[in-house]
Amino acid sequence: MAKVKKVGFNFFRPVISNNKDQNYFSFTDIFENIRLDYIKGRSTDDEKYKLVYTYNGEPARLADISIDVETQQYHLVFERLDYQVPSRTTLHGDSEALELEDDEYIGHDVNVLYDSLNHIFMIQRNRSAIGPTGIQTFLDTIIENFVVEVKGNFHLAIVSDATAKKRAFDQKAYRNINFKVVGNKARGIIEKFTNSNDVGVDSVEIIFSTKTGKNNEIEDDFAKEILEEYIDDPEVQKLKIRAIKEEGEKVEPIDLIDQKLQTFCEFEFNKTRYLNPISVFENMKYKYDKEGYKNIVLRMCNQVESIV
Repeated sequence: MAKVKKVGFNFFRPVISNNKDQNYFSFTDIFENIRLDYIKGRSTDDEKYKLVYTYNGEPARLADISIDVETQQYHLVFERLDYQVPSRTTLHGDSEALELEDDEYIGHDVNVLYDSLNHIFMIQRNRSAIGPTGIQTFLDTIIENFVVEVKGNFHLAIVSDATAKKRAFDQKAYRNINFKVVGNKARGIIEKFTNSNDVGVDSVEIIFSTKTGKNNEIEDDFAKEILEEYIDDPEVQKLKIRAIKEEGEKVEPIDLIDQKLQTFCEFEFNKTRYLNPISVFENMKYKYDKEGYKNIVLRMCNQVESIV
């Protein structure tokens, strides 16, 4: 039976901020120069053509960069190079550490789509790999190396889902509700299980989830009652749902606290148990273009007139 892995993605805009205003920064020329350098490096057997940098004391690199000619979307593969060596074993066998040379590492990939026409990054989330902060560090570094001067500070601004609260109540079927509370909210829940509210618990997290099956759903009035109670309460630290807007559509997540715009894809592991970056990028393009996340991002973001 093939193993299925659920992979999450968030969206970001590259912004240059100064005291007066904010501008979107275009990486098109920089990425094109790097892409041509990578092509040249591969053709000349140059072993040191890949851009390497340090993040949190560990080496990382831009492992690959390519472009989809039709959409003008760049595919970047970042790789965190891990010193820690994993073990290899069977279900009941003895563990054996993998053998690596002194200059070898374990690589953890993360895929990035960059829309060069609209200045949008779609970044894969992978706990073992470089996150958005590490990617921002790399982008900041190449701005310094490839651009003479930029007036302002660069950062990746995460795209928020401004319609999250409204959409939360407009769902047809709720499959999962996850909330975490502190303070009086947490003590109120604890009191339901004990005569004392002082049992050393600082927070309470509860998950309501349906059985597996496309026709299963949480009772609608119950789900909306939870949302109404917790959606605007300052003692709620987490409130996420997974729901279906219309019959026949896929289950999508909505984050009601951070309100980060996000989406997910499911991948089946092949025999090598390795997510093929090309397959990941093809799914990212489908989500971004065919399922409309490009238009959602453009709609969510305030229009910024100038590009630098």
